[in-house]
Amino acid sequence: MAIIKDLQARVKSLELKVGMRAVTFSALAASVSTTSFTAVAFTVIPRSGSSLAVDVNVAGAAEVQLTVEGVSIGAATAAAAGTVTVSGFLPASWAFGDRKRVEVQARRTSGTGALAVAVLSAWHR
Repeated sequence: MAIIKDLQARVKSLELKVGMRAVTFSALAASVSTTSFTAVAFTVIPRSGSSLAVDVNVAGAAEVQLTVEGVSIGAATAAAAGTVTVSGFLPASWAFGDRKRVEVQARRTSGTGALAVAVLSAWHR
């Protein structure tokens, strides 16, 4: 088990030395109004690293998650209007070089009415 942990630490160290690659998301919706997750943006990217992070601006209390083929890989909660960074590790089943659809989903955690949501930037490492 120690050998595996050492190997994981070495791989992570090498990944941090590799530069980040910007990822562009296409908007699907400019706002959410329910407590159910709604896809607000998507991209299709080839796997070339192990993690993905996205900066999302929300206009109020919300939860934002990243999904790969419907499976959540990371989530963040905003208590008020502002920017949250959602990040996660890509599923082990996603082979290097394979292209997959990644979605940013959001939902209201309080209040009523439409809540503006926008992806500001994203990067893949």
